[in-house]
Amino acid sequence: MNVTRISTIKIITFYLISSFFVLNANDLEDFAQDYEGYESLSSPSQNYQGRQIFLNMRMNEDGGDNLVYISNSNFIYNGYLDWAAHYFAHNKDQNCVSFGRRFNTPLGIIGTQELIYKIVEFDLNKLILEHVSADSATVHTINVSSVSLNIDKSTFPKSVSVEPNYPNPFNPSTKIPLTVFKKEKISIAIYDSNGKLISEIYSGELSPGRFEFIWNGINQKNLKVTSGVYFCKIIQNGQFISSRKMILLK
Repeated sequence: MNVTRISTIKIITFYLISSFFVLNANDLEDFAQDYEGYESLSSPSQNYQGRQIFLNMRMNEDGGDNLVYISNSNFIYNGYLDWAAHYFAHNKDQNCVSFGRRFNTPLGIIGTQELIYKIVEFDLNKLILEHVSADSATVHTINVSSVSLNIDKSTFPKSVSVEPNYPNPFNPSTKIPLTVFKKEKISIAIYDSNGKLISEIYSGELSPGRFEFIWNGINQKNLKVTSGVYFCKIIQNGQFISSRKMILLK
């Protein structure tokens, strides 16, 4: 009887431990989100705390066991090489991730510096990472939360067609293409990741035709906004029809 009870306890314990690791063994695609938050750096050349950061990670269209990413963090991303993919990888066994940061060598040759980060905390809403250099002289931490804005994914009405803005990411301005098939009352507004209105680009009636509206990263007070993730919200005849994600990178 005692043997049976001990065996049962062992089986239950094994099941619970196994379940815990399965639930916490995040897949690479779980990281493919938009994040905003703060970074801190302590190094021989730079020191700062609580600097605002955004991080956009998406699946690599070329395949492979990595994601591609962009960020306004100069430590992990080289904005001068925004045309070159920066790669993000995940090592489940070591509970760590890596950022493949592109850079220029003194000879002008593009190279890649891999930065390894320990996963301090991660779920579908929050990500905390820490990088410590081999000599422990540099410590970089990233503390970010996922960005979300309620987006209606229903099909667009036939009277209006909304195309992706371009360029995206952008600096200093981006174009928002819109095609109207019959006369409609249209409103186009920019919101931040918290749903706060940043700027209304247009509000009025549009006749049939193709239009391009420009947002130059300016808010309602005519001030430049910070780098980050923004959303372009399209309203047709008082009803929300589409939202496009835009990334301002400085």
